[in-house]
Amino acid sequence: MVGIVLFHGVEELDFAAPYAVFAAMRRLQIQTGDPELPETHVLAITRTPGIVHGANGLRFLPDYDLTMCPDLDVLIVPGSGEIGEPTVPEMEEGGLWEFVHDRAAQVRGLAAVGTGSFVLAKAGVLSGQAATTHWKYLDRLARFEGVTTCGTGVVESGMVWTARSGTWGVRLGLALIGRLWGDAAARRVARELGEEEGAPPPAP
Repeated sequence: MVGIVLFHGVEELDFAAPYAVFAAMRRLQIQTGDPELPETHVLAITRTPGIVHGANGLRFLPDYDLTMCPDLDVLIVPGSGEIGEPTVPEMEEGGLWEFVHDRAAQVRGLAAVGTGSFVLAKAGVLSGQAATTHWKYLDRLARFEGVTTCGTGVVESGMVWTARSGTWGVRLGLALIGRLWGDAAARRVARELGEEEGAPPPAP
């Protein structure tokens, strides 16, 4: 299962881009029955039950709250659409970073999009890792002990992946699929998403 976190003020693109990638993989598996494609369910997870309001007005109805979330293979934390600050209050409180800290040892892949990397940093999982975030906040991410910041679009470091922004969320999702389920699966999903040659575009 793939879980993507939601919170009030989430940047919709940060959520939607990786969601679309894993939803495409699930669609392919259902259509083809190919045993080489995992039977992946994509879940939206929130701090508390109820409708979540995105930064630009889109509303989400999550599948689970943090206390009821099932076991996951992949956990993804999107960023916020806050202007002038890398995080919104719900990214700092309510047990979100504690949830990420606890699940980090259980998942096969942990990822963040945009300023979601600050939640990973606060959870302590970026210590000793390279990571990226929105270019406006790279210097602030570098203040966390043990974090090496990079300005590239997608960074893979150990079992942690970070994407600079929502526009890199598709490449992040394809990178996760390639690492966890193989390059062939990533190419098939890329083709399903419209890449004519069936290969994910390389991250710089």
